[in-house]
Formats: sequence, C-alpha cells, structure tokens
Amino acid sequence: MIIILRLLALLFVVAVILFVIGAILFTLFGFFKFFYHDILNWHSPNDELFFDGNSFCSKCKYCNHKIMQDSQGNWFRY
Repeated sequence: MIIILRLLALLFVVAVILFVIGAILFTLFGFFKFFYHDILNWHSPNDELFFDGNSFCSKCKYCNHKIMQDSQGNWFRY
C-alpha cells in the first residue's frame, strides 16, 4: 500500500514538472501549441499592444482573435 502511494505521488510530481516545463516552452517559443492554446485556451499577444484606458488589448499571435489582459496578467479572448 505504501509503495502504491509513493508511486502515485511520484507520478503526480513528474506530471506537474512536465506541465510547468511545457508551459515555459509555450510561453517562450510557442511549443506545444496544440495543448496550451487549442485545449487550455492560453493566448499570447502579438507585438501590437494598446491600452484602452482600462486594460491592455491585443490580438493572439496564434488565432488572431481579440484578447485582453486581466488584472493578474492572464490573456483571455473577448
């Protein structure tokens, strides 16, 4: 029983580490776009940022939809 719990904990830690490494690679280079952008809907702004008086807006460099930055720095489609 202890061995199974340790194995599950190890698998969870490995999965989290792989997720974080993939997220960093997506943010920096756009790798794994099919997962982070298409499934999780993470958007990345192109170089054309503008401020509308309330928040930063741009277009996603992958899908070209209008996106807006929320107060925590995350980009979402609107």
